[in-house]
Amino acid sequence: MPIFEFHCQDCDNKFNLLISNNDKNKVKCPQCSSGNIKQLLSLFSTSRGKGAINQDRCNGCAERTRG
Repeated sequence: MPIFEFHCQDCDNKFNLLISNNDKNKVKCPQCSSGNIKQLLSLFSTSRGKGAINQDRCNGCAERTRG
């Protein structure tokens, strides 16, 4: 099951839930129990295994953006 990020429109609470995609519309705020919830855009990451980060490439990107 994925982890989704939500924001309560009533109490301004931001929270994460491990919930099925089918049950996202049933979410209630854990702080105030409101159903006035908005799903936020969540980032995700993938794993490429050992050595996935290429430090030289990252430094090269930084050099180009310093401009």
